[in-house]
Amino acid sequence: MEQQELYLLITRYLARQTSSEENERLATWVAESAENERTFEQLKTLWQHSKPATTAPETAAALRAVKARLATTPAPAAPQPVLAGGRKMQRRTYLVGGLALAVLMALVGLWHFQVAPSPEVAYQQYRTATGQRQTIHLPDGSLVMLAPQSQLRYPAHFTGASREVYLQGEAFFEVSKDARRPFRVHSGTWVTQVLGTKFNVRAFPQATQTAVSLVEGQVRVQDAHDTYLLTPGQELLADRSTGRIYRQAFDEAKVTGWRTNKLIFKNEKLADVASQIERLYGVKLVFADSATAEVKLWATFENEPLTAVLEALELAGPISYRREGQVIYLKHQAAKAPHEL
Repeated sequence: MEQQELYLLITRYLARQTSSEENERLATWVAESAENERTFEQLKTLWQHSKPATTAPETAAALRAVKARLATTPAPAAPQPVLAGGRKMQRRTYLVGGLALAVLMALVGLWHFQVAPSPEVAYQQYRTATGQRQTIHLPDGSLVMLAPQSQLRYPAHFTGASREVYLQGEAFFEVSKDARRPFRVHSGTWVTQVLGTKFNVRAFPQATQTAVSLVEGQVRVQDAHDTYLLTPGQELLADRSTGRIYRQAFDEAKVTGWRTNKLIFKNEKLADVASQIERLYGVKLVFADSATAEVKLWATFENEPLTAVLEALELAGPISYRREGQVIYLKHQAAKAPHEL
């Protein structure tokens, strides 16, 4: 993604002008690397602190200069841009996005000019493979259990005013209390802040849902637009496909069961739970058709072999399966007519 295109996407996101497809694209880009995470956080911070009431004289002058250039430079004629789904973007929105981009780029330039570069921070990084879990002891005494196919990055020493860690995937946190230094988990475009508590974060880059589930204490979840407070037994769930965010109760055993290799499915579509089976057992599930994907599953598996899961699927559908290495092909079997029995 080109830098100017990237800045425009971020500024439009911060200005609440992006579609759900663009939000997912941005979240995927943020999760791709530590450098992308830092860039997004820096731009978000600049955006949040660029209000006129708190703008420094130098910043205000830079903004006036940018606006003056935009006002005096005629924009070349161009076809009206079209968003996904064929919907035309309003010209006013496009111009506002362009102005926001220019303003943000001016702020970025001013920030690089005024702020001395901070010393390099040494980071630790852990990654788990399919079917692997790992318990990590952080420098402050906090414990993190990392789920399969997940990644955690954190400083070798927490030296600043806060404790910042970066998650891609899923993890359960038991945070040591420190009233002077908040503990902050960066997961895509979300930041979850606590002082000392127990909670689960699920934020896989390609997943349609992101969730923070609070077991004990209190957390504050912040995105670019809003802040959400959670109490024990509540979770914040974001659906990327719709752009909606829900605060709701959750089943602790179901959400955190992965810590003990426990899977709990309650009348859920096979398509919706396939990724959990794949991460735990290191396989790939392939559905023969949509009827197979729609089969509902109600079952609990605790430290059971893959064969037990496949046998349960046979009964649930009924479903037949064929295994080729680590790929499992599933096909829904139509119920037999009475005269065929």
